[in-house]
Amino acid sequence: MSTREATIVTGIPWGQDGEEGIYYQLGSKYRRPVGNTWEDVGVVSRITVTDDLPGLHCNMERVRVFDGETVIFEAPLHSLEGVAYAPPSPALNEEQE
Repeated sequence: MSTREATIVTGIPWGQDGEEGIYYQLGSKYRRPVGNTWEDVGVVSRITVTDDLPGLHCNMERVRVFDGETVIFEAPLHSLEGVAYAPPSPALNEEQE
């Protein structure tokens, strides 16, 4: 199983027209419906993409969004619009030179 760290996840809304789309960004607040309004309820601490979701012929990739140790969102990668990954660390680039 491989794990990659991501910084942003976006997707289309599931459900009725007019809902907010799926958007999580590392370090930003996320919203949940509370009663008839949307409220900030936490901060995104980590976004991972792993290839451990069982598929028909091989494992598929899944995205998980965390608030601390709690998974607040999970979906197969192929069902999302986009994922942005963190740039490689400078230390990796220095080793290649």
